[in-house]
Amino acid sequence: MFIKNIRLLLRSSVKYPQHIYQSAALAKRSMSTEGKGPIYSSIWNVIDKQLQPTHIELVDDSAKHAGHEAMKGSTAKETHFRLKVVSSKFEGLSLVKRHQMVYALLNEQFQQGLHALNIVAKTPQEVEKR
Repeated sequence: MFIKNIRLLLRSSVKYPQHIYQSAALAKRSMSTEGKGPIYSSIWNVIDKQLQPTHIELVDDSAKHAGHEAMKGSTAKETHFRLKVVSSKFEGLSLVKRHQMVYALLNEQFQQGLHALNIVAKTPQEVEKR
């Protein structure tokens, strides 16, 4: 029961000061590539360096797509990812331009076997409005 109450408390929509979010994001970023594959680590490092995000989430969904027709004959292990990134570098850009920016940054990873990337790209102001 105690654990359930803690989980409910953590999921609540409490508004924390911005510095807490930034500290948590920095801590998350510093540990995020530990034990991950080379494509995952490469995506994370490029996005972190080039976009200087306040928040980044990267999920490897490759296992869900291993049997798909497009993956037959492929030797790549890391092929499908979901990326959520919050960066001030997206300010003033349309959704299409944001996605194009991310795709351009990850051109090398696509050459190395990345096949699909689901992107959610927001500015810090867009996140604060929620």
